[in-house]
Amino acid sequence: MPESSASPPPEDTSPVSDKGGYAPYGQLVKMLLPSARSIALYDSAGELVWCSDGYERPELRKLLDELRASDTVAGRGRVENTVDGAPAFVAGLRAADGAPLGALVIELNLNNNQSGRYSGSMLAGLLRPVLDCLENRMNLERTVLAPVRSDDGGLDLLLSVDENEREDASALEQLMRHCVQHLGCALGALLVPDKNVSISCALDPALGGSQVLDRTQRHLLAWVQLNNRPMVVNRVAGSSDAAPYKILSCPIRDPNNRVTGLVALFRSTDSEDFELRDVRILEFVSRKAVGILNSQYDPLTGLVNRLIFERRAQRHLDEAATAHTLLYIDIDRLQTINEAFGFHAGDEVIQRVAEVVRRSAGTDGLTSRLGGDRFAVLLKRAITDGLDVGKKILAAAGQIGYVDGTESLPVSVSVGVAAAERERLAHLLASAELACKRAKQQGRNRIESESLEGNLTLLRSRQLVAATSLHEALKNNDFRLEAQPIVGLCTRATETVGYELLVRMRSPAGELLAPDKFLDAADRYEFLPALDRWVICSAIDTLRTHGVGDGTLCFTVNVSAQSVASGKYAAFALEQIAQAGLPAASFCFEIKEAAAMNQLAGAEQLIRELSRAGCKLALDDFGWGLSSLAHLKRLPVDYLKIDGRFVRRVLEDRVAESIVSGIAKAARTLGVAAIAEHVESLEIAERLRALDVEYGQGFHLGRPQPFGRSAAAPAFAARTSAM
Repeated sequence: MPESSASPPPEDTSPVSDKGGYAPYGQLVKMLLPSARSIALYDSAGELVWCSDGYERPELRKLLDELRASDTVAGRGRVENTVDGAPAFVAGLRAADGAPLGALVIELNLNNNQSGRYSGSMLAGLLRPVLDCLENRMNLERTVLAPVRSDDGGLDLLLSVDENEREDASALEQLMRHCVQHLGCALGALLVPDKNVSISCALDPALGGSQVLDRTQRHLLAWVQLNNRPMVVNRVAGSSDAAPYKILSCPIRDPNNRVTGLVALFRSTDSEDFELRDVRILEFVSRKAVGILNSQYDPLTGLVNRLIFERRAQRHLDEAATAHTLLYIDIDRLQTINEAFGFHAGDEVIQRVAEVVRRSAGTDGLTSRLGGDRFAVLLKRAITDGLDVGKKILAAAGQIGYVDGTESLPVSVSVGVAAAERERLAHLLASAELACKRAKQQGRNRIESESLEGNLTLLRSRQLVAATSLHEALKNNDFRLEAQPIVGLCTRATETVGYELLVRMRSPAGELLAPDKFLDAADRYEFLPALDRWVICSAIDTLRTHGVGDGTLCFTVNVSAQSVASGKYAAFALEQIAQAGLPAASFCFEIKEAAAMNQLAGAEQLIRELSRAGCKLALDDFGWGLSSLAHLKRLPVDYLKIDGRFVRRVLEDRVAESIVSGIAKAARTLGVAAIAEHVESLEIAERLRALDVEYGQGFHLGRPQPFGRSAAAPAFAARTSAM
């Protein structure tokens, strides 16, 4: 069947909203199976639950009805044709007890030559992580909500809060308001102390909801944290200390099942008792609240994420009649801690600095983790007060330190402060960031303030300095290579099968800078093609000098998007390899997934040229873009490097584990090997081994070391390669 775009919605269809929150499962389907054109999820009665197009596709409905009529929906998957002749995958979903839960129907965008290659069992294996997650989710709906839905017409209204349409805390407030109204309560509350969330909703403001919460929240939270289950109080003691309400509370749990807060309902003593149906509904409400919280807060620190921060901060700036002050905080030399102790140590430092920032900002400060090692605080105060807060942060951060056994490293931060009245937030953030950068340049562990005037001149000056530094480093050969081992995971004795070559730049002060300190500037000023050529030439010189490049080990070098776009890199690299007399099999060229997808034709040309010569190819950061499996036949790579953001969370995040497992299975199906990045602990390595990931790379398996030194080591050259 020739490729075509999805058909427009029929006139008699209406949009289908995602009240159940199934859209992430659809994204995972498209990541594992990019040929999926349209996805529809049906319940056990054949009613549409969710669809990717926003409206029901009649041809998918007709196919499902035909299979249901012939009782052939059972089983984990089959491929059938719709009335339009398009192939579609249909999988029945069942609970552990065999009860039918529904069906997943996926229309495939395949031509006639491709359609015969995909069997139902193969697609079911590829999509197994999604099917398992869907069955767990739908079984939860069946066991928790089905008993109350049949006699509770207003339940859908209660659960109709749209997590995708959230402004500030309105989604949580709407959820609590619906809950209080629907269950006939006088008062409701949602508390998550770690995230500084405290929401109450009273039908009658005269009830004094805040006073009731002040009297009960500490005891309620302590009880649910201790027992990790709902609490029902329908009999109120006559003591004057007891709140004059019947109480139902349920814990709010994080992904590790740790109780982080609670949701509670209060009824007057002359109202009906709380029953089992109320408990079931409130348990589901707590899960709904967790989904909203996870979308608004950074999971590592509990601070609001950048999106929510920008919304709230801009509203404060628009509405306020007084000056605001913004602090931009950046942890100094976090990369050094990561390299010395591993990323888990860096995460711990980030968490502790976040707590320092939160405490120092106070209750009136809006605090956010912007990403990585950077934080922001918006204060409704003058800049003099902002400078005082910045000094508190500096002093408290300096007391943290990081200790691992007998080794320790100091922790410090640099702070930039900017003030403005009714400024656009983007301008204010840029101003505070420039002040923070100046603090770093002047020695770190200090605070600098910035006015908006003169920022443009300062920014241009710094851009010129960055461009000049890069140019001088290339001219003076002030870059260095380090090698990090790639290790086999599927054998008992972990064997080094290759190395990735990582570039460092020596600053004018003699400091060796990690890539995150100069690659952005190199990209901005288009120095990356020259840097890519320096890397391959330096690698060849080192291998030739030490006699290591005999093809028994594979050395991976990164290729930038700019080199891919130039169309000249492959010819240059192959010419250098040939002139050195080294085997092409000694080299693996690594391209980021995003670069390959954004420049598909250029990536295909480069990959085929290098592959024909005998080089290996790898696709880096695979999985984050949710895009590439469909194009792998155009990109005949040898390795998929699983994005480290999934690997680092594989022990604690079931979605991350499912994605890693899905990529590993897809790689085996397509005949390529999977390499997991950021393997930072033995536990992660063992979990990856259980998921059949073939290779790993990370601090647990080996730290980067100077390439010349490692290449000269006899053990380095003696290893054999399975790559």
